[in-house]
Amino acid sequence: MSGESSRSGQTATHGTHGDDASFLLPSDADTGILGDFIMEASEHLESSDLHLLSLETDPGNRDLLDAVFRAFHSIKGVAGFLGLDGIKILSHEAENMLDQIRNGRLGLQGQVMDCVFDAVAFLKKAVADLKKGVNDADDLRAREESAALRVRIRQLLEGKAPEPRLGDILVAAGAIAPETLAEALIKQAQPDNTLKLGEMLVESGQAEAKQVAQALRTQKSASSVPMGAMKETVKVDAERLDRLLDTIGELVIAESMIQGSPELKGRVSPRLVQQMGQLDKITRELQEMGTSLRMVPVRPTFQKMQRLVRDLSKQSGKGVNFLTVGEETELDKTVVEKIGDPLVHMLRNSLDHGIESDPQERLNAGKPAMATVKLSAFQKGGNVCIEISDDGKGLNREAILGKARERGLLKDDPNPPDKEVWGYIFEAGFSTAKQVTELSGRGVGMDVVKRNIEILRGRIDIHSVPGQGTTFSIWLPLTLAIIDGMVVRIAEERYVFPTLSIVCIVPFDEKNRMTVKGKGEMLSVQGELVPFFPLKDYFHRTGGGKEKIAPLIVIAESEGRRAAFPVDELLGQQQIVIKKLETAFQDIPGLSGGAILSDGCVGLILDMDGLMKLGF
Repeated sequence: MSGESSRSGQTATHGTHGDDASFLLPSDADTGILGDFIMEASEHLESSDLHLLSLETDPGNRDLLDAVFRAFHSIKGVAGFLGLDGIKILSHEAENMLDQIRNGRLGLQGQVMDCVFDAVAFLKKAVADLKKGVNDADDLRAREESAALRVRIRQLLEGKAPEPRLGDILVAAGAIAPETLAEALIKQAQPDNTLKLGEMLVESGQAEAKQVAQALRTQKSASSVPMGAMKETVKVDAERLDRLLDTIGELVIAESMIQGSPELKGRVSPRLVQQMGQLDKITRELQEMGTSLRMVPVRPTFQKMQRLVRDLSKQSGKGVNFLTVGEETELDKTVVEKIGDPLVHMLRNSLDHGIESDPQERLNAGKPAMATVKLSAFQKGGNVCIEISDDGKGLNREAILGKARERGLLKDDPNPPDKEVWGYIFEAGFSTAKQVTELSGRGVGMDVVKRNIEILRGRIDIHSVPGQGTTFSIWLPLTLAIIDGMVVRIAEERYVFPTLSIVCIVPFDEKNRMTVKGKGEMLSVQGELVPFFPLKDYFHRTGGGKEKIAPLIVIAESEGRRAAFPVDELLGQQQIVIKKLETAFQDIPGLSGGAILSDGCVGLILDMDGLMKLGF
């Protein structure tokens, strides 16, 4: 066909080699090996999905790429032997594209990666159709989809952008419904049809001529744009990248020191002020660009979780609808790499403990028989939150308390608040499961989650409602190289409180300071008793005798526990470039790093988790 039909990319282009290849099983096919082919092809395609997910984050892995290539090659060979020309031809086209990728002539990214994924998905559907018995309608649909997919592959091999399809443009614009498009495509593919897609829709009254004309103009303008020079990527050694970021950090510190230099205050000319402002702007932009070099989307990790939930759902026999939101949210590459393991443990825990085993139990509770598990990510301030929520039965408070009493974890309060109760599930070896299953029950996993999140300077919040479900919120820094902090002065030293951990800052009142038997010094803050922690005493900065308490109190929180830290002066909130401490200082509890501040002084970055564990 010509004209609009070829441009739409949605017609069965009869007459072109391979476009009429049937997906029906030939009558003379060897049915004896058909079952083996279906099983092996399914295994090849499932493995290819996993390999492609891994290639998204490790595109240079030649072994994975070769494995995907061999999968298509094997499917092509056996399909040809059985006379399944439709599967054979598409596999051959996809194999050609993968061969170009292996030879370095095509990059496995963007539209190319999407196309390979689509080829795997199409072959999965074709094999499934073959297993249940393909009818004429399925064969017609498969031919149509195969033709469109092969056009995309050829265009990518030729360095062209796949043309937008007329039908898709009309659906996106709301001119026609997806069902209307599907019916029109089937009719258009009939041998006796001579009309183009747009003409058919207008003639049948399913679309207005103006709508089709506008869609054709959109299609033409999009098709005229060249493929855009697919973004070139350069592999950079991780060590070199870290050195670059460290150097940029040093530049930021040096620029801040110059800006705050007392020698320049009151003596600079307007021209120098302007130049210093320009230097500051360029330095900040360079810092942002350097930070962005390590930022990657969480999408590949979320995609791996989709496959995990799918497998766990089959394994446990529980129907689960898995949703992902915010896949384009970006995090530091190191954070993304290390968050995968905690997510696996938490999803396993959610499916095994959170989701009801009996669908009837859900129906009786007024919930749909199929459970919903949602994995989402979003940015808030200088942090990213990753949430795992389910609509299951929620955490069993009494069961957790019973286990905590059994293990001697409960202290003074026999009826602690929910936040403290939920925290017990992160204890090593803690499990309320009555029996060990393949998914969980050994008390191993959630303690690993907590430890890994702490290493990333993050925290976990839990919200659970009986009968309604549970939400785990993981708060993480955008990057491990920079931290938002409040710089304070205690005596002559500088310290940095992570902004995320600060609850409030209040003036000190001696009347609120008291000693509680068995708990030491406490401070009454807004009706709550909070442990009193003078950092100058802990870091041996006392001068002997009873000293005057600093005028301000920083109330900080970690894992549901709060403490009051007296400080002499607030020096301001700023982004801090983190520096590793020397080996001799790395094991001091309560310190996570150091920083050179804008006045040239060295500041110690406080580790709130470590401080909270020192005695309260």
